[in-house]
Amino acid sequence: MKKVFLLVLFSLYSTANLAASHYLSGNIKNIATSGSALSIMLHNGVPDNCQGVPFGWMRIKKDDTPMVSMALAMWLAGKHKVTVYTKMESGVCYIYSLDPTFDQ
Repeated sequence: MKKVFLLVLFSLYSTANLAASHYLSGNIKNIATSGSALSIMLHNGVPDNCQGVPFGWMRIKKDDTPMVSMALAMWLAGKHKVTVYTKMESGVCYIYSLDPTFDQ
């Protein structure tokens, strides 16, 4: 029984580690815009799956208007705590979900 418990415990631990590679919580440090995206930089870097992106910039595609609007509103309101969920595409780190922290 003890072996089964340890097996289940270790399998859950490794699954949790894999799941964390695509997100990171932190404070928005800087924002910038371009014709195709809103770029965000967190104070503590990028998630593991985005390591190596230039200067730690992560992008929100301009087509994702609600998320761009929310990020800009948070920046202007001084609400900088977020969790970003990311994916890499052709060497660019894209944010596919932005989760604000409201207890700021």
